Order: sequence, then C-alpha cells, then structure tokens
Amino acid sequence: MAEMIGNRYILVKKIGEGGMADVYLAIDSILKREVAVKILRGDLASDPVNLTRFKREALAITSTSHPNIVEVFDVGQQDGKHYIVMEYVHSKTLKQLIRSRGNIPIDEAVNIMKQLVSAVEHAHKMGIIHRDVKSQNVLVKDDGTVKLSDFGIASIIGVSEITKTDTVVGSVHYMAPELAQGKPVKVQSDIYSLGIVFYELLTGDVPYHSETAVEVALKHMHNDVPPVKNFNAQIPQSVENIVTKATARNIDLRYKTAMEMYNDLVTCLDLARSYEPKLDLKEIEQKKILEENKKQNKPQMIKRKRKKNLDYMNAFAIGGAILLAFLILFLLIKLSTGLSNNKEMVKVPNVLNYKVEDAIILIESQGLKVERIDYESTFDYDKGIVFSISPLVGTEVIKNSKVVLSVSLGKKFEIENYVGKDINTVKPMLELEGFEVIVLLVESKDHKKDEIITQSLYVGMILDPTDKKIINFDVATDISFMIPLSIEGMNVDEAKALLEEMGAKVMLDQLNIEDNLDENGDYIVPRGTVVGCSPSWGTYYVQTEGVVITLSYY
Repeated sequence: MAEMIGNRYILVKKIGEGGMADVYLAIDSILKREVAVKILRGDLASDPVNLTRFKREALAITSTSHPNIVEVFDVGQQDGKHYIVMEYVHSKTLKQLIRSRGNIPIDEAVNIMKQLVSAVEHAHKMGIIHRDVKSQNVLVKDDGTVKLSDFGIASIIGVSEITKTDTVVGSVHYMAPELAQGKPVKVQSDIYSLGIVFYELLTGDVPYHSETAVEVALKHMHNDVPPVKNFNAQIPQSVENIVTKATARNIDLRYKTAMEMYNDLVTCLDLARSYEPKLDLKEIEQKKILEENKKQNKPQMIKRKRKKNLDYMNAFAIGGAILLAFLILFLLIKLSTGLSNNKEMVKVPNVLNYKVEDAIILIESQGLKVERIDYESTFDYDKGIVFSISPLVGTEVIKNSKVVLSVSLGKKFEIENYVGKDINTVKPMLELEGFEVIVLLVESKDHKKDEIITQSLYVGMILDPTDKKIINFDVATDISFMIPLSIEGMNVDEAKALLEEMGAKVMLDQLNIEDNLDENGDYIVPRGTVVGCSPSWGTYYVQTEGVVITLSYY
C-alpha cells in the first residue's frame, strides 16, 4: 500500500530533491487531484536551523498569492515529518528548457521575464526577498506560463535571520556581489539574480564559469556582466540595457524596485525605443561622483586683472542689456494686459473632497475642461475622491482652459505590530479592512491564550488598496494532553517535573503518613510515591488559567 501523509495525501513517486527536502508526486484523496508534497528529510528535522528554514519557506509562500508563484494548499506535520503541499505543475524547469533549446528568442525571453519579475515584485510587496532566484527554481508550463518556486532560503523582512554569519546561501552563478561579500540582503539582490536569468535566456548560458564556487563569486564581485549584444547583435539595445542595469555591481545603479524593471520590460520592444543609446554605467557613476563633489565643494572666486577700457566696455554692455530687458518686460506686460482684457477669466473651483464625477460637472459648469485624471492611492481619501487639482483652487485662468485632477484609488494601509495583542481584537479589525486573516494555533506555556506570537507582514509595511491583503498569525492556545498513566506509582518529584515539562501547573498534596502504615508499622507504599492524581491519569487535560493538576503522595 502506498504511503499516506497527513491522512490525506497518497505519495506516488519521488520527483525531485534538494538540499533540505524531497519532493513527491501525490494524490489528494479528498479532492482527487495531483499535488506536489515537499517533505523535510528526516535527518534534518532535528536540526533547528534547517527546521526553521523549512518553516520559513512555508510561511513565505503561504503569504503570497500570484499567478506566477507556485500555490500552496496545505502545511503540516505527521510522525515527525514536516511537509508542504503545493500545486503540481506539469512542466519543466527554465534551466531544462534552456539546455534543450539554447538561447530563447528575444520576444519569448521578454515575456518569460515579465512574468518572473512580476512574481518577484509581488513577493517584495509582501515583505519577502527570495534570495535564490535562478532558472532551476522557475517552472515553465506548456502554455508558456512560468511559476516561481522554492522559497526555502527566503528572507522575510521584519523576521530575524537564521543564517550563520559565516555562511553564504543561494546559487553562486546568480548571486549578487553584495551577498557574496556577506552584506545584508536587499530587494536589489533579487533584481541582480533576475538580470542573470535574463542574460541566460538571451545567450543560453550564465555569464561565468569556473572550477570553484569562490572563483565564480569573485567574478561577480569584480567583473561587469558581458554585453548580450556580443552574443547576438540582433538583440535590441533597449533589451541589453535592462540586463546591464539589473546586473550593475554597484547596488545604487540597479533598478530600485522590481516594478521599475517590469515597466522597462513592458516597453523594451516598442519601436519608440529602437534607437536607444547604450547604457554606460561608468559614465552614470562618474556623474554621480561629480555631483556629490559639487555639493561638498563651494565654487572659488577667481580674480583677474582687466584693462581699463575693457571695464568701460563691459559697463556699457551691461547697462544696455538691462535697458533692453526692461523694455521687453514692459512690452510683455502690455501684451498680457491686452490679452487678458480680450479673454474672459474664471477661477478654478474648489472641488477637493468631491466625488470625481461631481467634480467634473462643477468644473465644466465654470467653463473649464478636464484634461487628465491621475489616480493614486492615499492615506486620507476614500476611493474616487478628488484630493488635488492643477492649477490650484482659486487661480484665475482663461475660460476653456484645461485642468488636471488627482483622484484617490483608495486608502493605503500601514501594518502595525500586532504581536502580543489578542487575536479576537485584531482579526475583526483587519477583516473590516478587507484582509484575509489566517490563524495557526500554537500550544504555548509562555503566552496567554489567544495572544499573537508572530505575524507574517512586517511592521510599517504599506499596502495599496489594490494589493491582495493576506496576513498569517501564529496564535497561542491552551496546552492540552493526555495525563500519562505512568504517573501512578512514579516518584512525586519526577512526576511533577514531567507534567511541568508538558506545560501543566502542578500542586502537591502530602497525605497523612499514618494512613500508609500496616499493622506492623511498615510502609504500605514507599514514601514519595504518587498514589493519586486529580484530574485522574489517563484523562484529557487542558491547561487554562487557574487550573492545576494535583498529585497526592505519602
């Protein structure tokens, strides 16, 4: 009979393995569908670092919901086996695709990158830095859809790191220079890896190879990634520029966000960018250095001796220029006055805090036209409310002039620190804000019942009204267990220690020793032996406030 895990998933065959876990094709016996089950290897389950990393992956991936990220259905533990149940994607990895086909056509490569960058951008919005973006961790379906997987070493912003200080994690062929140097991970570290994947798609291989991982890392640290046009001159300069910017060794010269890179990918094949100049990072860096130097150093006045007649000529020239300027200014004032006398002037109405449709009606009633409406999320205005107008309210303009409205997409939401608060207070409040709140109950003797222990979204994170709002909480619940039958006849101190280790509060009740003597004056039961337990051994016990287990002994 095939092995079953979680009393639901029938393991069919092993389909993959990694540094920490094995992946199986399985059948969900309830929903009758294929799933992929990732199981932490037994020899690593006892290692707290690997166990925490595995749980970190589960936390990271369950916090995301994106068409280009592998979906997780279930997380659990059975008989010491920790597992994650994910969608089973009938696909091959991007690495396998590149090995079988070589370099990918430019338009197809751009399409793959748009999907992959969109997935990474979503993870970043959720406070998750993947740290291991590489073609081996990208699944490609037959219809061209890509899925980012393997969040095993992801860094969750606001959650403490578990990597040892002298350990570098991730694939060295895709690793950002700052990570190879042991510096803190940033969103730009994932962007560098995305740039290497794009390079690999366009050329059929990663930029650097060597006999040792250290040598590869050194090349990333000291060499600029070779231009992709060296491999294929038909690659548009706009496409090469994306690879160049994403893989800049100087983190300040890279894209600031994955969304910035995504926007560049959307337009890189447009005809308007056909003659885009080659991106020169060294020139950009030198300009930045010069600008910084200008800010720090005040310009020095240079005195020169001039001939007397030259001074007179300059004085006449300056006087003439001033006179000409006054004349031009006078003519402009007269001209503008004449124009204003010939044109009807109106004031820009106050439409702030109006609904956008009402604002348009009022503006048009004043003889003005709405040229453009800019939508953006705000902290203070509900969806569809005007929060700014240009020109400003009260400005006099010529009738039939055009104005620009700024309208709210809805209110942004800032994540607070919910740790230590009661889930019964936090959950309904967040649900009113449109959140899906996922609660994982954790038995804990160090926290009160219903107290939030951890949260998936970091404090201070800003969510736009268009973002999908999902937050995971670990919440303390009462400790519960079956009182061991072995308590009867056990030494009272050992029994007390055992129960306290299980999370119970214990009281001792010493009975009258005379009741433990036979007719000869000998002890019927050895002294210090448990003879009674309330609640009784073998019963189900829940440790709540004010409840104790009482052990009776002579």
